[in-house]
Amino acid sequence: MIGIVRMKVIAEPSLKSMKILVIGAHPDDMEIACGGSLAKLCDAGHTIWGLVLSNGEMGGNSPSRLREAKKSAEFLGLSKLEIRDFPDTRLDHFILEITKQIEIIVDELKPDVVFTHSMHDLHQDHRSVHRATLRACRNLSTILCYESPSTTQSFQPNVFIDIEPYIDIKIESIREHEDQNKKRYVQPEQVYGNAIFRGAQAKLKQAEGFEAIRISLPIYLCP
Repeated sequence: MIGIVRMKVIAEPSLKSMKILVIGAHPDDMEIACGGSLAKLCDAGHTIWGLVLSNGEMGGNSPSRLREAKKSAEFLGLSKLEIRDFPDTRLDHFILEITKQIEIIVDELKPDVVFTHSMHDLHQDHRSVHRATLRACRNLSTILCYESPSTTQSFQPNVFIDIEPYIDIKIESIREHEDQNKKRYVQPEQVYGNAIFRGAQAKLKQAEGFEAIRISLPIYLCP
């Protein structure tokens, strides 16, 4: 497949450049959950690091998923992507070790904002990463939890980011994960539908929604 070169879209430089850490259990979690927001935040001048805790070997071909994760992160504009090899579907057995790995990144980056999984999620790996993140980021002031295909009806976003100019970029970032492209929840109509639904909640056309564990204001995420 010919690589797609992404051009910056709409986001103007932010008033304050921030350092952002986004954490996912599996190689495509970040793109599915908040790929539009990540692209917009990169364009606004924020530094974004990604941390993926497993190779996703139970859900596909591990070497392919690693390559595709790196391509997608570069496409979105992330400054850095780190991937750990904790066992897929068994992250609940390694919460202490995962917490330590997150702490290492936090100590190096000193992020202003952290994005991670929600506790309202049926996938045990997602819940485990949520728990580890809260422990590792206990001294940070802004933590936002994102939505995944396995979040439950208890997921109630109270922070929204307008991604209308970035919805197609989000879809392209998901398509970079070719190993996963046959799954129903990554199909463009599903991605569009969820963005429209969350947008309607926020009185926007298309949005991504987040649960705020805590949030320090003002934060200059997007202009």
